[in-house]
Amino acid sequence: MKILRLRLKNLNSLKGEWTIDFTRTPFADNGLFAITGPTGAGKSTLLDAICLALYHETPRLKNISATSNDIMTRHTADCLAEVEFEVKGEVNGKEAQEVYRAFWSQRRARDKPEGALQQPKVELAKVDPASGLGTILSSQINHKLKQIAEITGLDFPRFTKSMLLAQGGFAAFLNASANERAELLEELTGTDIYGLISQRVYEQARDAREQLNTLRARADGMELLSAEARAEKEQAVTDLATAQADIQRQQHATRLQHQWRVDLAHADKDSQDAAATLQQADKTLADAAPRLLRLAASAPAEALKPVHERWQQADAAVNHSKAALRALDTEGAALEQEQQRQHAIASALSRHIADGADLLWQQLQDENRQLDALSAAHPQRARLGESLAAWRQQFEQRQILHKDIAARRQALETLARELAGQETRLGTQNHTVTRAEQALTVARQTQQDTQAQQTQRLAGRSLADLRQTWTDSQAGLARWQQLDTLARQRRELTARHATQAIQLQQEQAGIEAQDKAVSALRERCRELKTQVADKQKLLEQERRIQSLEAHRQHLRPDEACPLCGATEHPAIAAYQALDVSITEAALKERQSALDTLIEQGQQAAKDLTASQTRRDGLQAQQARTSEDLERLATAWNTLLAPLANSLGSAAWAHPEQLQAGQMLAEQAHARLSDDLKAAEQGDAALQKASLLASEHGQAVQTALNQRALIQKDLETLRARQADSHTQLDIRHQELTGLDSRLEASLADAGFSLPIEATPWLHEREVEWREWQRVQQRRQQLGEELIRQQARRDGSAAEAQDWAARREALDPHAAALTEITLPVDPVAALARCAEQITQLTRQLSSLDGRRQQLNSSLAEQHIALRSAAGAWQNALATSPFADQEAFLAALLPTDERQHLQQLKETGEQARLQATTLLKSARDKLSALQAQALTEHPLLELERQLADLETRLQHISEQLGGERKRLEDDSQRRSSQQALFVQIDEQATETDIWQRLDGLIGSARGDKFRKFAQGLTLDHLLHLANRHLARLHGRYLLRRKGSGELELDIIDSWQGEAARDTRTLSGGESFLVSLALALALSDLVSRKTSIDSLFLDEGFGTLDGDTLDIALDALDTLNASGKMIGIISHVEGLKERIPAQIRVDKGGGIGHSRLSW
Repeated sequence: MKILRLRLKNLNSLKGEWTIDFTRTPFADNGLFAITGPTGAGKSTLLDAICLALYHETPRLKNISATSNDIMTRHTADCLAEVEFEVKGEVNGKEAQEVYRAFWSQRRARDKPEGALQQPKVELAKVDPASGLGTILSSQINHKLKQIAEITGLDFPRFTKSMLLAQGGFAAFLNASANERAELLEELTGTDIYGLISQRVYEQARDAREQLNTLRARADGMELLSAEARAEKEQAVTDLATAQADIQRQQHATRLQHQWRVDLAHADKDSQDAAATLQQADKTLADAAPRLLRLAASAPAEALKPVHERWQQADAAVNHSKAALRALDTEGAALEQEQQRQHAIASALSRHIADGADLLWQQLQDENRQLDALSAAHPQRARLGESLAAWRQQFEQRQILHKDIAARRQALETLARELAGQETRLGTQNHTVTRAEQALTVARQTQQDTQAQQTQRLAGRSLADLRQTWTDSQAGLARWQQLDTLARQRRELTARHATQAIQLQQEQAGIEAQDKAVSALRERCRELKTQVADKQKLLEQERRIQSLEAHRQHLRPDEACPLCGATEHPAIAAYQALDVSITEAALKERQSALDTLIEQGQQAAKDLTASQTRRDGLQAQQARTSEDLERLATAWNTLLAPLANSLGSAAWAHPEQLQAGQMLAEQAHARLSDDLKAAEQGDAALQKASLLASEHGQAVQTALNQRALIQKDLETLRARQADSHTQLDIRHQELTGLDSRLEASLADAGFSLPIEATPWLHEREVEWREWQRVQQRRQQLGEELIRQQARRDGSAAEAQDWAARREALDPHAAALTEITLPVDPVAALARCAEQITQLTRQLSSLDGRRQQLNSSLAEQHIALRSAAGAWQNALATSPFADQEAFLAALLPTDERQHLQQLKETGEQARLQATTLLKSARDKLSALQAQALTEHPLLELERQLADLETRLQHISEQLGGERKRLEDDSQRRSSQQALFVQIDEQATETDIWQRLDGLIGSARGDKFRKFAQGLTLDHLLHLANRHLARLHGRYLLRRKGSGELELDIIDSWQGEAARDTRTLSGGESFLVSLALALALSDLVSRKTSIDSLFLDEGFGTLDGDTLDIALDALDTLNASGKMIGIISHVEGLKERIPAQIRVDKGGGIGHSRLSW
């Protein structure tokens, strides 16, 4: 992100509108620039304007709204801030620079300084660099803030910690908490993806476990048919399908017979209907015979009708043409009268126009003579235009000199007061230096004593070595704890594995017993089925014998049987004693026993399947337990390798050995912890003493620097006082010379020096404008006179022409006695001429039409005579005596058409009825010849209903059996697929569990913190490079106790580690500057920081350190970054040529910008 332009208006002391373009000189040639000016002049307001335009708040003011605005300049009615900035983007897959404009403004009601504050207005636009035009992206406050954060990758807190380091917040990144520092690093470097990966791995591992458990539960709940039950179902399906096919064949034959009966009945009815229709058609023709005779009698008259109609049409045409000629004569007379009237009007209008043109020409002549006289009376006003600009400039310069002299006198008084104050502060500072040097001596002695105690305590070791030993001890203790956990898990899994083996053995024994029971039930079921079949056949035979009882009653001894022909009948008595109910009861008993046995067999098969499923589940669980035991054994051996001398590979089964080893490790670690704690306390005391000595040393240096600054300020104030006196004398001399030149110039023009310049200049300005107006009007009048002369001559000629045209049309026409003149006579004359032209064309057209009608009338007379002769000849040869007899014979057109239609309709109906009767009788004969059945229609319908019921019953049974077989097949296929899925899911779950153990976490912080730690290491590497150039004393590093906490290594204090909060003001500035520069270098795919603003941080640096800091900024500037520095340090202002100067406005509370 790079700032290109800044525009602001009425913010704090910067009253008015100001625009700074960082793409132009001097900023384009110097990426490093300073914002200078006295304290309170408004230097930080420029940075406030940038924040306000982007984020609607500033580091110093968090709430700017319709109820509170402390940044608007007093006694103004509006304020605004606008920033153009550049970010890196992509266009057509290539890197490109995109320009945006952010705008913020607020005004008061009615644009009055005392008006109530209105709601701020905001806007974000994308700018076309070529045209400078913007496309608005947002005009809502919250939406604009989101857009800014998305485009730049920075919200307001991150912006003020990395790009704009404001007063009081320069060390914000250095002093930020670990969480705040993590968020900033994540946004700047794009490490948020690692948190998403960590969460995704955790969620995927959890989902994989749940999916595996779900699949196992589904597999355990499957219920399948046994092999015997499935074979029985398949046999039942075959039998039912055979019965269904037989019934369908019977149904088809019966439907053919039924359809034959239906068609036969319809054919008989159609034959009877056709005979009735033919009879009705004959009756209709007989009833219409008298009226049809009239139709035949009118035929001769219809033959003569065309000749008579032609004679009548010719006579009507002649009469029509005569009437049209009379109408044309009337219209022509009216047109000629209107033509004469329009000529009279045109002549009058043209005469009126000519008189008006002559009058206007006379008026222009009079106005021209008056203006000539006025110009001759005031010739001196012609020179005012040349002198006014010079006089106005001289008067303004005279006023500026007066104000400058007054301001310089006031500034001299202020300088005198400042000199007295600085001399007093110099004396006070001398006492401060003496006290600081005494305190430094005491602090250094304390530091030496503390260092000796720490050296004795460490006994030749370093604190880092002691910490490493403690870390190794802690790792060893953790290994003992892990071994104890693994041993406990192995013991639990071993016991579980043994229990599972026993359960599996018991389940297998139960399955074998259940399988034998199912086999016995199947054998018993086959026996009962055989018995039921035998009883069924016996019952059918007894019922057949019983059904022939009526025939047996007619048998007589020694008479032949009509069925078999035998003369002996020995079994009659036995058959009469036959009891069918006994056989039926026995069959029901066997069938009930069979049904009960089938239910027992199905339940036994279902229990066998459930047992087999449980056995398979136990086998799978035992296999998983074996895998877990192998995995724990591998982990145990890995952890045991460093402790092979202390424990054996089978020690996991002996918890007392593990507890003894762990106790020894804990005791050794406790002793190391005590030693480390004492050493760290001694190190803390040494750091505190070193910090105290450093602070006193810094205080001495600060006091010396402050005394040097006060002395330098005294010298500067004295030099400024002498320079101010010199400049005041120069301004007096300039004012005297200007007054002399101005009086001489006014005297040459005939004027004296006025007391008040503004009203006098206004009067001269009015005179000059009046002179210009008169001359301009004279020039216009000359041109208008020429044009009006031409118009006057043209109008007169046109009036003469219209008068001549009227006289040529009618020499004896009298003049109009009364005419109303229109508002626009020229337009009226044009309309009148157009009407005359149109009337002329109409008269010409009328003559042509009259000639054409006369010609047509002659032709029509000839046609009339021809048609009359043809009619008389036709009438003479016809059977009619005269025209009246002919007309009487004619039938009306409607009546003739009706009779003709009646005749055609009757004949067509008779023909259709004859054809239908023949077709119906042929069809009836063909159907009677087929003779498919003797059964009546009702009997066939009953048979069809019976077959349909039987078929539906069998279809339901067949569908149910097939559905049960299909469901069983699907369950078997699903179970096999589930077993495959379970194996695959178990493999995938194991992979995700291992990955979850490495980087997964519910909040995503496990992997993200690791990535942020690497990013912070990179940032510290970059910061230490800058810090090495700034000051070789310090080095930044990460704390061992916190993942994102920082320490500072002081090379002047024996590489001692210090907390960053112990840094002095100057030290904190150097470290913060190094971190800020490193953040600018740390560019990721989200944010590129190409502008850096530093506000008031250099005042705590001594001269040498200031030079080092500026050299580092020059180096960074050479890489293309723009750096702005706000400071009042004189040395900094001398080193940086490009400056934005903020000057106070002479006691009125407002400041000015210059560069």
